[in-house]
Amino acid sequence: MTTAVSTTDGNKAVVRRAIGYNHGDAADPAEIFAPGFVAYMPGQAPMDRAAFEQFVAGFGVGFPGYTYEIQDQIAQGDIVFNRVIWRGTHGGEFAGVPATGRPFELDGINMFKVQSGRVVEQRAELDFFGLLQQIRAIPEA
Repeated sequence: MTTAVSTTDGNKAVVRRAIGYNHGDAADPAEIFAPGFVAYMPGQAPMDRAAFEQFVAGFGVGFPGYTYEIQDQIAQGDIVFNRVIWRGTHGGEFAGVPATGRPFELDGINMFKVQSGRVVEQRAELDFFGLLQQIRAIPEA
């Protein structure tokens, strides 16, 4: 039983490192992500590591200096789920919308699959609709 707990804790730790790396923390991605890594994001085709890094960089352009906070993290076996909140200001172009200076809070849930101590898959469900409302790209209801 101790091995299962330590493996679960190790998987949670590598996922926290992956989330940090995705948002600018310095780390060696080869230690975190498997060579065959794939990410699935809302409205996007499946992405390899390079494509996913471009996707995340685009978010950083639209929302420079944003922060994130892992609210909850639950792991079972090789799967780790996270509830995350991103906060910041719309300070650059995003989704074709010029900077508005409006604050935002984006809620999301993501799932990571870990094998042999490295992330092989990431899936996310993010409230992009709510984000677009907050930056006035679409009207609020």
